Amino acid sequence: MSARAVAPRCALAGALAGVLATLGCGNTTGRILETIDAGSPPSATLRVDSFLLRAVSSCAVGTACASNDPTQCFYIADSSGPRANFSISGLRFVPPSDPSAITSGNNQVSCFRMTLADATFAAATNLLNGLRAQVFQASGGDIDLDIHLHDVAAIDAGFALFTTGIFLQPPSLETVGLPLINRETDFTFAITGVGDAVTGLAPQMDQCEGTNWPSKGVLGASTYSWLAMSSRCASSSTFLRTWLNQVSLSRRDITLASDIYDGAYPACGQGNPDPTRWFPGVDDCVVDPDASSCGQATCPDTQAFYLHILQKHWPRGRGFDGNWCDDGRMDFDETGIDRGGVCDLIGR
Repeated sequence: MSARAVAPRCALAGALAGVLATLGCGNTTGRILETIDAGSPPSATLRVDSFLLRAVSSCAVGTACASNDPTQCFYIADSSGPRANFSISGLRFVPPSDPSAITSGNNQVSCFRMTLADATFAAATNLLNGLRAQVFQASGGDIDLDIHLHDVAAIDAGFALFTTGIFLQPPSLETVGLPLINRETDFTFAITGVGDAVTGLAPQMDQCEGTNWPSKGVLGASTYSWLAMSSRCASSSTFLRTWLNQVSLSRRDITLASDIYDGAYPACGQGNPDPTRWFPGVDDCVVDPDASSCGQATCPDTQAFYLHILQKHWPRGRGFDGNWCDDGRMDFDETGIDRGGVCDLIGR
């Protein structure tokens, strides 16, 4: 397995002191990180391909919901309330051009758009740049995220049900996305709006972010997250949480990193003296044995715990490779080592 550890595309002489409001070098949009010491360059310069989707169009197709239980219904609403209610059973989402996006029989159809206004697009860009700064600082300068922003005008898409909300599936991005990623891509994001700024219509969204691992379906050969710019998800904490989810899944499924606990932790304060031998999940705040929040009833500060994961549990100096088409193994849909399947499609 190759662990990619290359010099960063923008010169970094040490850990983070501040972030300048300028663009990074090359095709990246990451901000330039100032230096505070003469430490080693990052051992992991990790490429993040982020697709900012100006407009996503889809149609809900299903039967009207007759249940009084809201968990059995999905709605599309505007500011005055639901305009279409669907039964969860049998509900599906298709592109507007799909032949089934026509009302017939007991089926009803309601189409919607999720748009990113310029201000929201800029906010997403700033949050991605802020993610780079947080990760660089919390990892002690060991990880530099090479942020690549892709401004996508519009796509038609199918969604998957996610609890009683929706999830943008990776195949919807393959036409625009596969030519833009390659074997250097370690993480992928799709970022959307939450509704249509013109009509006010928006789909129900109980969860505004979700992450897939390779066997679940990804874009290219890296982990994949969808994130909608709702008031809750348009935050530095959510961006960091979502990226850490991708790291955890990449460690488990792509780098095959060992973890001495694998979620079955010892008592608080009884963890191994070397905290890099385990990597807590983002929801392990009250059970991670070396976290200050261990043993509490609830997590008092999730953002602080996310930073703790990188500060204490990231194995500095060991590099990282989040792309299975560059891992030196034959895995997933490959027909040879790092070739065949999706590996022959990316980076063309």
